[in-house]
Amino acid sequence: MADQNLPDIAEAFDHFAALTTVAPESGGSLVFYGELDQRGMAMAVAANIAGAASLGVDADAGRVKLAVRQRFCDFMVNSLDEALRILKNQIRKKEPAAVALVGDQESVVKEMLERGVQPDLVACSALRSREFVERGARELPAAAAIPDSLVVIWSVSQDPVLWLPRVDAVAVEAVGDASDSRGKWIRMAPRYLKGLAQERYVRMRTEELVRFVGLLQHRMLSHELAVPVHVSSFGLPVIQPTPEDSSAAV
Repeated sequence: MADQNLPDIAEAFDHFAALTTVAPESGGSLVFYGELDQRGMAMAVAANIAGAASLGVDADAGRVKLAVRQRFCDFMVNSLDEALRILKNQIRKKEPAAVALVGDQESVVKEMLERGVQPDLVACSALRSREFVERGARELPAAAAIPDSLVVIWSVSQDPVLWLPRVDAVAVEAVGDASDSRGKWIRMAPRYLKGLAQERYVRMRTEELVRFVGLLQHRMLSHELAVPVHVSSFGLPVIQPTPEDSSAAV
C-alpha cells in the first residue's frame, strides 16, 4: 500500500494468527485494541476475518475515517453508547464488526471500566489493558510470524473472480484439517483486504507447500483447473504451470 501508515497484508495475517492462537473460535468475542494506528487497523481487520467484534478508540477523526474508507473498520461512531449498540447486536449473533470510536482513549477506557464493559481479548499495547486482564480478559500477544513457515502467494493469469476461489479451496486442503485457522483466513480475508483481489497470501510449512503444489498439479491434469496458476514464496517462483504444462519445482 502506498500509505506507510496502513498495514500490509502480511501484518494483518500475523495479527490474525496471533488472535486465533489465543482464541481459535472467536465468534461472539469482543476484542479491544486501542488506537487506530497501523497496528490497530491490522488488529481490527484481523478480528473481522476471525469472526470477532472489535472496538478501537482514537482521538484523530481523520485516522478513523481512513480506517473505514480502507475497509479495515466497518463503523465510525462518536460515543460508547453508539459503539455498544452495534457491538452487542453483532456479539449476540456471533458475527464480526469492527467499530472505531472517535474520542479520547483515556476517557473512553475509564467509562468502559465504570460501566462494566468487559472485552474478551485485549491487545497487549492497549491503554490500561492490565485492568481488563485482571477482570478476566485474555491478552493478545504482539503479532508474530508462524514459526518455520514460508510466505506463499498465488495468482491466476485470467478471470480471478472465477478461478482464484478454486485455487483457494486447494490451499485450504493443503494446510490440513478444518480446525486450522488458516483455512478461515484463505476463505474470508479477500472480503476485507482489497490487496487480495488479484493474488492470495498465507504462510505454509514446507510440507504443506509441497502438498499444495502436488494438489494443483493433479487438478490441472484432471482439467479441474483450466488456467495458469502462479505460486511464489518469498518472491521466488515455486510453480508456474499451464493447463498444457504442469511441471513444477519446489
